[in-house]
Amino acid sequence: MKANCFGNSSVHSVHSVHWPQMFVGNSRAAGMWQRILVLLCMWSAFLVCRSRGQQINIGAFFYDDELELEKEFMAVVNAINGPESEQTVRFYPLIKRLKPEDGSVALQEQACDLIDNGVAAIFGPSSKAASDIVALVCNSTGIPHIEFDISDEGIQAEKPNHQQTLNLYPAQAILSKAYADIVQNFGWRKFTIVYDADDAKAAARLQDLLQLREVHNDVVRVRKFQKDDDFRVMWKSIRGERRVVLDCEPSMLVELLNSSTEFGLTGQYNHIFLTNLETYTDHLEELAADNETFAVNITAARLLVTPDPPPYSLPYGYVTQRDSIVYESNDPPRTLLHDLIHDALQLFAQSWRNASFFYPDRMAVPRITCDFAASGGRTWAMGRYLARLMKGTSGVSNTNFRTSILQFDDDGQRITFNIEVYDPLDGIGMAIWDPRGQITQLNVDVKVQKKMVYRVATRIGPPYFSYNDTARELNLTGNALYQGYAVDLIDAIARHVGFEYEFVPVADQQYGKLDKETKQWNGIIGEIINNDAHMGICDLTITQARKTAVDFTVPFMQLGVSILAYKSPHVEKTLDAYLDPFGGKVWIWILISVVVMTILKTIVARISKMDWENPHPCNRDPEVLENQWHIHNTGWLTVASIMTAGCDILPRSPQVRMFEATWWIFAIIIANSYTANLAAFLTSSNMKGSITNLKDLSGQKKVKFGTIYGGSTYNLLAESNETVYRLAFNLMNNDDPSAYTKDNLEGVDRVRKNRGDYMFLMETTTLEYHREQNCDLRSVGEKFGEKHYAIAVPFGAEYRSNLSVAILKLSERGELYDLKQKWWKNPNASCFEEPDPDATPDMTFGELRGIFYTLYAGILIAFLLGITEFLLYVQQVALEERLSFKEAFKKEIRFVLCVWNNRKPIVAGTPLSSVRTTPRRSLDKSLDRTPKSSRRVVIGRSSEEMREMAQGSGSSSGSNNAGSEQKEARV
Repeated sequence: MKANCFGNSSVHSVHSVHWPQMFVGNSRAAGMWQRILVLLCMWSAFLVCRSRGQQINIGAFFYDDELELEKEFMAVVNAINGPESEQTVRFYPLIKRLKPEDGSVALQEQACDLIDNGVAAIFGPSSKAASDIVALVCNSTGIPHIEFDISDEGIQAEKPNHQQTLNLYPAQAILSKAYADIVQNFGWRKFTIVYDADDAKAAARLQDLLQLREVHNDVVRVRKFQKDDDFRVMWKSIRGERRVVLDCEPSMLVELLNSSTEFGLTGQYNHIFLTNLETYTDHLEELAADNETFAVNITAARLLVTPDPPPYSLPYGYVTQRDSIVYESNDPPRTLLHDLIHDALQLFAQSWRNASFFYPDRMAVPRITCDFAASGGRTWAMGRYLARLMKGTSGVSNTNFRTSILQFDDDGQRITFNIEVYDPLDGIGMAIWDPRGQITQLNVDVKVQKKMVYRVATRIGPPYFSYNDTARELNLTGNALYQGYAVDLIDAIARHVGFEYEFVPVADQQYGKLDKETKQWNGIIGEIINNDAHMGICDLTITQARKTAVDFTVPFMQLGVSILAYKSPHVEKTLDAYLDPFGGKVWIWILISVVVMTILKTIVARISKMDWENPHPCNRDPEVLENQWHIHNTGWLTVASIMTAGCDILPRSPQVRMFEATWWIFAIIIANSYTANLAAFLTSSNMKGSITNLKDLSGQKKVKFGTIYGGSTYNLLAESNETVYRLAFNLMNNDDPSAYTKDNLEGVDRVRKNRGDYMFLMETTTLEYHREQNCDLRSVGEKFGEKHYAIAVPFGAEYRSNLSVAILKLSERGELYDLKQKWWKNPNASCFEEPDPDATPDMTFGELRGIFYTLYAGILIAFLLGITEFLLYVQQVALEERLSFKEAFKKEIRFVLCVWNNRKPIVAGTPLSSVRTTPRRSLDKSLDRTPKSSRRVVIGRSSEEMREMAQGSGSSSGSNNAGSEQKEARV
């Protein structure tokens, strides 16, 4: 080829020298330029032909059983070289085959042989090599060394001896971090790490997960196995474990999973995470098809590759698809090492082209021998430059690489790559991990389309979950047999998320409590842990202990703890309820006191000289003196004082005033005491008792109290360091018989049966429900110990986030509130509403009706007396005026109904009763001088009005009255 190039160039040069002959005669300089031009053309042709035919030797190591990897290597080299007519650089592979028994000496000899043949780089060997001798030889000679399989990353002191080595397999430290991030994203709090004890590199790629065991030994367990072990012994030691991180060779995976079946680790509710990046080469779909009990949720990790494989290669697995047609292939599957070999060759070729562009005359590989380099001879400088170029290469957005981003650290370890988390049973990718630690979810729609029936564990207990009596009568089955708040809530969530479900009531009717001896959970929590349910719902409280065993969604109800107490039936107040502030004896003593005080006051007033008065002050020499403190006035003053009504007549003598003042003190105390106690006795507040909160309840021993044994309220009091809580817990423990109950219904029945001698501590929401259903129950005090109800799910359940989102949306729409109103409120209840004990009680007519009836009776009696007196008066008028009773009645009633007329003149025949306000002695004298026919006045007129009316009458009547007054004055 070179000869032809030179020949062609020579011919071209001979023909091209004819054109300057016209200048030969001009000067000798023209001939010199002609010769220079010919030499330049010849040199350019030589460089072009040499570059087009440059051959670069590259060496590679493969073991005898790695024929498929060797084929991949050759195929990639041919793809890089391209068609022969377009080749500018041709890579020529030199393959060295190894045997499993070859040691470091054989490897060194083979490597030195490749270097003697002028290779520009050495690829391999795989991880089967037990020595790093190839890396040491390359480092001493300056030849780039590229690895494509997992290897020992070595200690810091050995790194200077591996400066020429790059490894495209992900660095173990970064891979370990990726696994830890993925497990954390699963939400696992408790799991077991299982790996091969014979794999020396397993501990390095699991180091981040293994470090968790040092911090949480009771949460993270570690189990090791060896190839010839009985795997059943290992699986038996972790029976009941539901989260497993399994690291093993793909060839051992099927056998390991088969041996775990009898211990329940492949059940429907388990989750196994496979860390080997080549899990897809083992056919798990066959295992799932052959084993009916194989329902475990398996996820695996693999290096993320570009979606389109090279045209010369096969995709992963035995099945390929072209033009919507599935083809089965008997060829061995494509593995991760195939792609890493592809990327290694592409990386070297790219770096060689870049170096050739800048240093075309320095790319020849010198003849170097291992002996010459070892003796301190000169190494290949461009080889070290090529190694630096490859370490600085970024594979971002480079379509030549299969494994996406490609970057190395200074030691040649690959530090950037993407991990795809996928389902190995169907090959569906679910998430992608990137070097920043972020995890992006994929194919959410595909996962939702997987239909399965979720088992919902619950317990019988209204209003959350109970049997529908109508459905039982109709012999219905399934979910139609149940009703309650939890039933409606799950149904609403299922419609929103889109899944099917069935309720599974637990046999022991327990929420979930850890047995300290057996370390087993019972109730709903136990059903979830034992893989018998996907979720649990009822009045299930989130507690710290339960969160170590299961996971919870966001709460769907917030509550606290309160005290359930017995409420005495409401009794209608009697008519004399206003007398209740004082006992019967008190009222009797008050009446006796009034009578005695009236009599004693009359006697004392008659003894006193100052209380005898002149009936006519103008007469300085009266014949008689009058004492106004007769039995009527003293009785009126006594009663008016105790009724705080007041009176217009008062005593004058000191002893009577002292007597009256003492009675006033007594009257004020009696009146105020009655007023203070009246509201309490007319309302239900006096029935509350002295217990208003947990502190009061714990400070007495008369009323017993308790709660559900082992429930959330029990744990709240047992684990709290607060004095009141600890005191209450100790009192409940010391009660005999036991103060604890099995469930809320037993506690409610116990409160109702003991009628005030027993109180029950329970959640406020359940308390409200039972209080609505039973009018003889009430709550005492404010709630304490904030709690939340939520749906329990297994750790790492993928559907937990969907359930939480649905609950939040139902809350935003107000549907959770509507559900509570539906199941808590009793439309048929007619319970007596208790007044707020902290507010001023509002008295109803039923409580005060006795007082009104007393008022009405007094008014009626007074009115009857007035009518009787009026009828007698009308009868007297009819006799004196010689009128019929009917005419007299019409006349008087007509005047009575004229309410605007307030004056009535005195006429003849004034009755005696009309002048009662006149002093008795003066009245008698006036009556003696007044004809009987003239003794009639208007009922209710005072003496002054009568005098005015008399003065305005006729002259004869006026002279008679004047004469009577003068005669009376003389007397």
